[in-house]
Amino acid sequence: MKGKYCIFLVLIFLAAACNITDKKPASPEQLAGLWVTSEGPLLYEEWWKTGSNELAGRSFSINQGDTFHLEAMRMAVSDGKLHFFARVPGQNQEQEVGFALVQEASGSWIFENPSHDYPNRIIYQLVSDTSLYARIENTKGNKKKEFRFRRIGL
Repeated sequence: MKGKYCIFLVLIFLAAACNITDKKPASPEQLAGLWVTSEGPLLYEEWWKTGSNELAGRSFSINQGDTFHLEAMRMAVSDGKLHFFARVPGQNQEQEVGFALVQEASGSWIFENPSHDYPNRIIYQLVSDTSLYARIENTKGNKKKEFRFRRIGL
């Protein structure tokens, strides 16, 4: 009887361990919300879900009560692959520029567009539910601009 009891306990322990490590993988949808830089210049990013597997976003700053729109963004599936799209006022003839997903890991997405002048690479890393790291750079990995955000709203 002791042997059966030990085997039963081991099975319960293994089942519990599987449930602990069986977390749902991070999704770009987890970016939805309002983020503010936690260091450096005061910048905001806001993301919201616009449909199935699509997010829209904007980056902006606030100076003396005035809101300055810096960039319109979206993440969507195009040609069967996730893309990051950006539209910056006064750049690229006001046209949206696309960056294809080239690498995805747990809570991290790297988008590239080698034909774009700068940036060529955009990186988002969801550090936690309340912490987001973003970086833009060229494909050589230099000319980096880093942004550390904290979530301030949903």
